[in-house]
Amino acid sequence: MKPHTSERGFTIIELMVVVAIIAVLALIVVPTFLRETRKAKADTEINAMFTEIAIKEEQYKSENNGSYLPATTTCPTSPSSAGVDFNSTCVTTGSPWANLRISATDTKIRCTYSVTTGAAGTTLTPPSGFTVANQPAGAWYYILGTCDMDSRGGTNAQFFRTSVDTVVQKTNYGS
Repeated sequence: MKPHTSERGFTIIELMVVVAIIAVLALIVVPTFLRETRKAKADTEINAMFTEIAIKEEQYKSENNGSYLPATTTCPTSPSSAGVDFNSTCVTTGSPWANLRISATDTKIRCTYSVTTGAAGTTLTPPSGFTVANQPAGAWYYILGTCDMDSRGGTNAQFFRTSVDTVVQKTNYGS
């Protein structure tokens, strides 16, 4: 007589429970991962472009009797999840972006940018949702960036930085 050997393994129920647990974890983890990835992309682009714009505004001011380049139009006109070639779309001959000699920090820009300037003695009034701790004594500018954080055209996040405070403020940034 042969000795009885028992085969060990997983039952179909045990495998189904494991698959269900993995599915639930994926439902929780994947959206969070995607949201954080979008935030990281926006933060990286915003910080790089704000730095580029700030440097060019300061260079313009030093070359032009202490004043910043007058207000620029928003460019691109709307946020794009696919990205827009900022250098060919916005930096066109005679545009304020060309006059500032802006060179986009990436080939595809997903957020929009605008710059508002003011002369010495004028009040810097930030857009709704942002604050300015101290009014500048001299000429000033602020940069406003707008990004589509969910890639569906929903509520856009806005980013704000001034010539007197380099901290980037954020609204509608998401949770």
